[in-house]
Amino acid sequence: MVDKKTFYEEDLIERPYVLPNNTIQIYPGESIFIEIDQENGVIKNIKAVKEVKDPVKTLTISFTQSVNKKVHELMMLKVTNPFSNKLSYQASIYLLKQKKWVTTTVYPIETGQSGFETWPDIITSIALGNWTFQK
Repeated sequence: MVDKKTFYEEDLIERPYVLPNNTIQIYPGESIFIEIDQENGVIKNIKAVKEVKDPVKTLTISFTQSVNKKVHELMMLKVTNPFSNKLSYQASIYLLKQKKWVTTTVYPIETGQSGFETWPDIITSIALGNWTFQK
């Protein structure tokens, strides 16, 4: 939803959420579960899973659009960190109007907390990468 008269729709081919470089790409309306294997605070493996089987090592990530009376308000990313260390990452957003990827600022997520990021722009996809734990 862009405004009362304009809708954006895109047919997507099915692809893995986690790319070979451990970047996670998601689209508005998606919620995913990401298991992270780590050793002494160093990330060894990242993979998408269909359900949470091991809650102490599974991130929950959702990306949504808020609409009021059929008009876009904002985009929101929520990342839940179940780990015993603060989690940092970087994000790039694909902006509908500019038709390009842009790096954006995100904040680290505290231990056992959820991080929320919002943008006023219409974002058609978001890429999250460079995952690291802070001691």
